[in-house]
Amino acid sequence: MDRTELIKKLQPFLNACTSKGYPIRDLCLEEAYPGVSSTSFIVEVVAEWVDGLGSCSQALDILIDILWDTVDEQTRRHIFALYILDNQDMLHCASEPLHEEVGFAFA
Repeated sequence: MDRTELIKKLQPFLNACTSKGYPIRDLCLEEAYPGVSSTSFIVEVVAEWVDGLGSCSQALDILIDILWDTVDEQTRRHIFALYILDNQDMLHCASEPLHEEVGFAFA
């Protein structure tokens, strides 16, 4: 799955975040393994509301729950991890890998 297709498949996630009161200002994808775009991506989101939460894990729990509710398993396999940036575009927190890269090999 390429970047363009993954971004399209993440639209329901973005819409649900907004409707639940957790808007995402921006989303970008970084290759989990630079130079190997056929593998999974790190989803980086800018969520200004994270500054008001007590912990990083609370923000990750919210977004990962929404992700699981809105994105099918096949699409989620292309997401290595979720990074949340704060209102100054600084890394606020990062999830552990969302799945294991089973059978991954460099070609």
